[in-house]
Amino acid sequence: MRDVVIVGAGPAGLLAATQLATRGRDVVVLEEHPDIGIPAHCTGLLGIDAFAELDLPRETILATARAARFVAPDGSSVTVETDRVNAAIVDRAKFDQGLASRCRAAGVELRSAARVRTICVSDRRVTVTTEGASGAIAARACVLACGANYRFNRQLGLGVPRAFVQSAQLERPFSGPEHVEVHLGRAVAPRGFAGVVPFQRDGRACQRLGLMAEARAGSLFRSFAEDIRNRFGLADETWPEARLKILPLGPVAKTFSSRLLAVGDAAGLVKPTTGGGIYYSLISGQFAAETLDEALRDDDLDESRLREYETRWRDRLGAEIRIGLAFRLLAARMNDRAIDSLVELARVDGIVPMLRQTADFNWHRRSALALLRHAQFRRILLTSLWG
Repeated sequence: MRDVVIVGAGPAGLLAATQLATRGRDVVVLEEHPDIGIPAHCTGLLGIDAFAELDLPRETILATARAARFVAPDGSSVTVETDRVNAAIVDRAKFDQGLASRCRAAGVELRSAARVRTICVSDRRVTVTTEGASGAIAARACVLACGANYRFNRQLGLGVPRAFVQSAQLERPFSGPEHVEVHLGRAVAPRGFAGVVPFQRDGRACQRLGLMAEARAGSLFRSFAEDIRNRFGLADETWPEARLKILPLGPVAKTFSSRLLAVGDAAGLVKPTTGGGIYYSLISGQFAAETLDEALRDDDLDESRLREYETRWRDRLGAEIRIGLAFRLLAARMNDRAIDSLVELARVDGIVPMLRQTADFNWHRRSALALLRHAQFRRILLTSLWG
């Protein structure tokens, strides 16, 4: 009988496993892929403050970004640069592998190529079976850290997010823009955005291209990538297809049950404004470890006891998620004319200084509320909504 079995070796599952093991718990992590961190699941952007807060592996940072250029549908742009926003661009495979090394050092058993087939929760234990002949694993508790795959959520009564968006991403070696770029507009990414993130890998200039939209992410990304190739003199190159995935917009109905917790994307915990999930995943993994360690100590793993996990993450992330969802709902309805007007407003008005004072890469609530309080921003927004 293990103390905890964790399904998924992403940041949330690995951090939870390490923190449980350092508290003396017997933990096994099951990862479906042969190699941890491969394939990469996101653009790999994380606020630099998180590295000190959560003791993350700094050697995985490829570059940092303090500025972003926002490009409107009409081609106009504005660059926002601030010392308050310092985003780390990480090597996502090495980031996950670094967390996995810490797991092993803490005494966690980590099994790769171990795709979970069934999870059965009873009054006394959780039994997990994997594909192949490795047999069943019995544990006192289970953590779902399997990303935006909700097969087990449905089976175990946790529910699924109410809405999703699609994303596409690709990394390519070439010399691109000086700063991170965010491209807006219905032709580029309806109700979403596309972006380019520059960095260097082994002394060579590279770019991560990404796109988030409510539908047709694959075809929209191909058009965006073609525009980027033409812009940087790469029209003759043939690029591979982007990696596609879905992103949850908002938490699942319930992130806890008897002997069971869901963390990260499996709990629907991502930033609604950008779809970024690393930071929220890590925070939820930390809260899951704290809650389970206390519950295991008291031998009380009932649903009523594990409710404390959801209370903790809602106290920390709930307002950010609610305001982020509301802001995204409004911003996603802005037409191209409104986006053009907003970028022009940022160039001539006080929005940029305001953002410099309120922006934080990991926390978006202050900036969202500051924009909604700005009279001219509200006028552009309402004109778009009612026009």
